[in-house]
Amino acid sequence: MKALFAILTGYALLSLPDYGYAQALALHRSVINELFATADPGPPIAKGTVPAGDKRDKPGEYNKAQLKACCQKIAKDIQRVYFLNNRNGKMKMQVRGLYTRGPALFFALRLTNRSPMDYVVDSIGFFIVQKGQHTQPPVRLNELSPVYVYDSAALVKRFGRVTSVMVLPRLRLARGQRLLIEVSEKYGRRQLQVLASSFILENARLI
Repeated sequence: MKALFAILTGYALLSLPDYGYAQALALHRSVINELFATADPGPPIAKGTVPAGDKRDKPGEYNKAQLKACCQKIAKDIQRVYFLNNRNGKMKMQVRGLYTRGPALFFALRLTNRSPMDYVVDSIGFFIVQKGQHTQPPVRLNELSPVYVYDSAALVKRFGRVTSVMVLPRLRLARGQRLLIEVSEKYGRRQLQVLASSFILENARLI
């Protein structure tokens, strides 16, 4: 009995430092918790808002300065595409290159006039067309509006040429569809057309 009493007394004496340490640790943690609990978290941030100073473009918007810089670089670039062209008499249209950056698709167009008459451009249109059956012409489904035009071609003087860059939203064509690029003359019939496939558009060069 005396032996058991001695063992319990020794255990209690040995446990005193541990108990004091546990009390001190609990007090330290409570102080830290109070400091964090009383800290001001600031005003709540609404869901979906953009922090101040964040200059990310909003969806559906294009950075005009960036588009202009890309177009200037493209206008000075060498010819990248050689098979997208069309000729009507002595007028020729070439798609010299297709480029992409972000949500934008860039078309480098060149009009060459080798006739003694000026070519007045009435319009440059972009259309999504469905490939016709057998000998039937393509069916126009939708017209696309450029989001930016650099150095618009309004007049091609005789024996001259003009290069412009047209920017469209990047697109994906369904099976059997093509992108039609059409240039119409204002006072004449020298119409120019080029068809681009989905494969060509999806493999545009990164600018």
